[in-house]
Amino acid sequence: MKVGLSTWSLLEQDVYSAVKKIGDAGSEYVELWGEVPHAYPDLVDRMRLKDVLSTYGMVVTTHAPFTDLNLASPFQPVKGAVERTLEGCVKFSEFLGAKMVTFHPGSVHNAALVPQAAESAASSLRKMMEASGGAMSINVENQSKSNSKYHYPVGSTFESLTRVLSSVPGSRCTLDVGHAYASGLDPSECLGGLGGRLAEVHVSDNAGSADDHLIPGHGTAPLGKLMEEMRERDVLVCLELNPHRYGPDQILDAFRQAKSGRL
Repeated sequence: MKVGLSTWSLLEQDVYSAVKKIGDAGSEYVELWGEVPHAYPDLVDRMRLKDVLSTYGMVVTTHAPFTDLNLASPFQPVKGAVERTLEGCVKFSEFLGAKMVTFHPGSVHNAALVPQAAESAASSLRKMMEASGGAMSINVENQSKSNSKYHYPVGSTFESLTRVLSSVPGSRCTLDVGHAYASGLDPSECLGGLGGRLAEVHVSDNAGSADDHLIPGHGTAPLGKLMEEMRERDVLVCLELNPHRYGPDQILDAFRQAKSGRL
């Protein structure tokens, strides 16, 4: 198990400063947040970011952007634009030496459309696999359920998550335990059910009703048990902590506690 931190947790700093903070804290790896204003390909100095990363020698993973980029969209012109944008993110991740790229599989507005949406997302993810050329792991992340009757995230149930994974040969899973817990799922059962498909785990806490991205111990998720189960696994464990709720010092202290096994 390697413990790292997402640059999203330090979102109020630019991505170069966030990487430096994480590297200086002794992180074994860093996940680059692919949204604006962090590691979005068109708005970052690629060589500068690569140089900063090379200073630390951390394992690098990336989280593909998802704002306005719905992999499950049924509208073909939109879907084509989404795929082209995300293929660019895959190539950018490869340039940075990333080990894996994590994708949200999108959403639809009607529960009856979820199976169709899962296949739509899978077809796009198969294109991401082709774009990667086998250089990186393409990961599917489980999403948090919505309370809206007009928003059904693919992967917010274990069934729809595994449907996508089984439809994308060679893909793996980034299990977000905060998403799982807020969706009424048992994170440990998800962990066991994924078996060898599990590649990365996003860790944060909540009270079971919303994806709050709390520091471990500030909610009620069974994170201690989960970390014990992962300790002997060859898996990356990434803290994703709310930068709008906590300051950098609180987040880096929580990271150090997780790294030392004091969750």
